Amino acid sequence: MSIEHVAKQFTAAIRADDAQAYRAMWADDIVSIEPHEGEGSRTEGREALLAKHAWWEANAEMHGFTAEGPYVHGNQFALRFSMDVTMQGERVQAVEIGLYTVRDGKIAEERFFSDAGA
Repeated sequence: MSIEHVAKQFTAAIRADDAQAYRAMWADDIVSIEPHEGEGSRTEGREALLAKHAWWEANAEMHGFTAEGPYVHGNQFALRFSMDVTMQGERVQAVEIGLYTVRDGKIAEERFFSDAGA
């Protein structure tokens, strides 16, 4: 499976909010890296990432979401996410970049970059 095919398939699943489809694309040893330090900044393995997603779903109220891309280079692709979300009673508009590394047709790493502001 080409990187372009993986990137397009994953992006379509994200846009459709099809968790079963995009989770099927994770490698069992997937690593997820957030743009902050401390607890939750690095998650390793499918089960830990499922727990991270469960926490997000329990704590974030999404009002709007878009995913632009994918932008492909080598064995990686990037998506630009825009979110309108309420967390801990605060509604914010957030933008982040997700950089995905593909190995053997599966997503082996996801790394997120946050908007540092201007």
